[in-house]
Amino acid sequence: MNLLLEIIIDQGLLMDIFGVIGLGLVALAAIRLASQWSSSGGTIMTWGAILLITGRIGILIFSQFVTPFNQSDFDPTLVAVCKNVPITMLTLGLGAIVWGFWDHERQTSGEAIAD
Repeated sequence: MNLLLEIIIDQGLLMDIFGVIGLGLVALAAIRLASQWSSSGGTIMTWGAILLITGRIGILIFSQFVTPFNQSDFDPTLVAVCKNVPITMLTLGLGAIVWGFWDHERQTSGEAIAD
């Protein structure tokens, strides 16, 4: 099989590209929402989307440089940190998007409590 075709189909490069593009569209929508409505929820959603993109790209980069064949060449603590930081970023990013969406909906519907 052609090497390029193998990378695209077997290793999931096409799905990774679509995933990063989709997360970029989420980030652009959050930026537009934050600028149109001037809500803190839109800003939180923007930061969440940026965390999602960064975490996903971190996972892709980690999987390219550290394989099961060369994993023993690296410090185990460094490998554990490099595995867990992007996953933590994905979790925090998703939480920030949900929280930002909830906060934006609360602010635009008038449910926000005035301090």
